[in-house]
Amino acid sequence: MVLYDVIGKTYAQTRRSDPRIAGKLLEILASSKAHTIADIGAGTGSYAQVLADYGYNVLAIEPSAMMRSQAIAHPAVEWINGSADNLPLFDQAVDAAIVMLAFHHFTDFRQALREIHRVVGNGQIVLFTYDPAMISSFWLTEYFPSLIKDVETTFLPIPELIDEIQSIVVNSVNVIPFPLPNDLSDSFAAVGWARPELYLDRQIRAGISSFAKMDADDLKEGLSRLRVDLASGLWNEKYGYLRQQDQYDVGYRFVY
Repeated sequence: MVLYDVIGKTYAQTRRSDPRIAGKLLEILASSKAHTIADIGAGTGSYAQVLADYGYNVLAIEPSAMMRSQAIAHPAVEWINGSADNLPLFDQAVDAAIVMLAFHHFTDFRQALREIHRVVGNGQIVLFTYDPAMISSFWLTEYFPSLIKDVETTFLPIPELIDEIQSIVVNSVNVIPFPLPNDLSDSFAAVGWARPELYLDRQIRAGISSFAKMDADDLKEGLSRLRVDLASGLWNEKYGYLRQQDQYDVGYRFVY
């Protein structure tokens, strides 16, 4: 069964598009003069909706029925049941493709890249992903150390990702760091970098695959320690300076 058929029941409530992420995505896509875009691993369609609102035609490709069922209908968004390693699209069917925090879920990323290139042709490919080299410096791993192994084995290191893309697509590859705003509205794994209380919210955690995969005892212990440190003020003593920052580079990257 697809992972998000199990954990994605409330995904649309916590994983809303963030305007800053959407703005950078639109800025990158603007240079491609694309008209039809494939959103691969579209989830519940939060970023597909943004693109559609800006005049793009979007093919939202998502294997999870649970995720697709939460999508809000839009006349410029066509939903397709499909997976990245076998895209149900003709060659060069779209002008560009986006993959928003979904690449690490692809079972065979090389095949997925080949498929994306097949349906895009010479069009633009934009990935929003995470640099696993950054995970060990994130304070969250102090409470949930298993995140380090999970992220390092799940996300492809950025230099390797670049090499894999260039082995299939001849074009040069750009990497842009995306510091997260302190009021991020898309509640993915680092949403609480300056708001640690968010991780105590079961619904927030339900939309984050790393927490869903975590050992139950590790999760319980980490949450207990975080609650104690927040109540005692220890977290603020160590990391309270983050609450004063407007943004923070936790490790997220646009690769295109």
